[in-house]
Amino acid sequence: MNILYIGSSGALSLVPFYELLLSSYPVSAVAVDKPINFKNKIIALENESLALAANQKDVPVLDLSEPSADFVNRLSEYTIDVILMSCYSKRLPDEIVKLAGLGCYNMHPSLLPRYRGPEPIFWQMKQANKVGVSWHRVSDEFDAGDIALQKEVMLEDGLNHSEISRLIAETGAELMLELLTGLASGKQVLMPQDPVDASYYSYPQKHDFVIDDRCTAQQVYNFICATRVFSEPYLFKHDKDCFYIDSALAYDNERHLETAKVEDGNLYIPCNEGVLITTFTDKITT
Repeated sequence: MNILYIGSSGALSLVPFYELLLSSYPVSAVAVDKPINFKNKIIALENESLALAANQKDVPVLDLSEPSADFVNRLSEYTIDVILMSCYSKRLPDEIVKLAGLGCYNMHPSLLPRYRGPEPIFWQMKQANKVGVSWHRVSDEFDAGDIALQKEVMLEDGLNHSEISRLIAETGAELMLELLTGLASGKQVLMPQDPVDASYYSYPQKHDFVIDDRCTAQQVYNFICATRVFSEPYLFKHDKDCFYIDSALAYDNERHLETAKVEDGNLYIPCNEGVLITTFTDKITT
């Protein structure tokens, strides 16, 4: 079973790729968008680049930014049975998808059909919902193809975006090997997504970083820890005061406050359950 692996950078692409290299399934080639070349050698500007990782393992790297016909011609020298994708944000042309006799599958970091879209980790953490990972067959509609496998990922408190991504990627890598086993045996079952349960979220905007004290202190704490990578200040509105929160320090489920207060230079926010303790950079009174 020959595999074309498509991705970009970061744990969601790299962890499954390295797991694939350790397996018995051959990776015929890796494809990324606009790899950097230097003297006919693929290089990268970051350590977590899939192109760099593939090059270091002597796996051929193909450029997905080429016109589809040129890419298909280059890929014709490989007999591709399966295409696996993770962390690739563009739509694959049909002529590329159809190259894989056993199908093209994508790893999405949520429990589909919920949280379709480009930043599912953000929205799962903001809404304090279950976090998970799904492998689904690629279809004409983003993140809407039949589900092959999926699993919830259990998280500890206070994890950052990178740590959550890695846990999701590790679980996704395990499911990937199950998927390949199922495809190789011809016993893989696919389940259509239920459109009634489907939800789609786009990129977060400034108003999505407003703190909702109707959530529990634990939920808001985990949301802030997980989403600081977006470098957007969190806004907490209290009466006539607006606080710009920088980071979440802790939460205390045993403490109760009637109103938000500044104590020892930190902001204490009463939530639906418990108190959230944060640092803040500015306070504006309207």
